[in-house]
Amino acid sequence: MSDDAAVPTILQPIEGAAHQTFAGMEIDVMAAGETRVKRLVYGVGGRWSEHVKPHVGTAQCMHAHVGFIAQGTLAGEYPDGCAFSFTAPQAVCIQPGHDSWVVGDEPVVMIQFDYEHDTVDRLGMPAEHRH
Repeated sequence: MSDDAAVPTILQPIEGAAHQTFAGMEIDVMAAGETRVKRLVYGVGGRWSEHVKPHVGTAQCMHAHVGFIAQGTLAGEYPDGCAFSFTAPQAVCIQPGHDSWVVGDEPVVMIQFDYEHDTVDRLGMPAEHRH
């Protein structure tokens, strides 16, 4: 029996995807035409402001996240106090300019669709959170 057999299917490596580990996250990326399909696995206790911020040098996460939560609960907040919480299975649309964190005792698995640095423009999203 391989070691992968003990790992839940949703967390196993994706065949053909580019894989990287970054700031406590496991990230698998596959091209799909002009977009990318990404699976992000945020570990238990993961928080953007604690684990990712030191590597990217911005006050908040400035990436837009569009896709769905396949496992776990992801919560977050914008600087103006607006909060969000997504629990699997749930679609997500998170605007740039947020902090986020894993809630509970299971990893969060997000399936995301993006255009690298052009996600906001290509999807017609605001560049930062607004009401």
